[in-house]
Amino acid sequence: MRKVFPSKVDVSLLILFVITSIPAILIGIKEKDWVLFAILIAVFVLIMYLLYDTYYVVTQGTLKVHSGFIVNKNIPIESIILIRKSDSILSAPASSLTDRIEVCYGDSKSIVISPKDRMIFVDELLKQNLEINVDL
Repeated sequence: MRKVFPSKVDVSLLILFVITSIPAILIGIKEKDWVLFAILIAVFVLIMYLLYDTYYVVTQGTLKVHSGFIVNKNIPIESIILIRKSDSILSAPASSLTDRIEVCYGDSKSIVISPKDRMIFVDELLKQNLEINVDL
């Protein structure tokens, strides 16, 4: 059993990245600063890659959180204590700013994620650990 849950991607987040990137890219072109232009394009591509390469995999006994080459965390499902709604805007392997949940596990560890199908995701975890408290 292996279920993959893509991260929800906020359109507002995409618009924010595009709007903030365009002026800098245009300055690089106008000033004919091709090094700056190349760096800005690379950063833009990296951000887009991270937004779309963020997903969560539920397998037998493990929740895998993946975000590009930056986050690749395996969490034993039996160690998950609580899943709750989160309004945190801190950096996290979540491509949404509005529909985030915090998964608390182990000895006071947690991770903020944003599965697109949140309730189906939570149900999959509950199938393996009925002890998880859910506060959504």
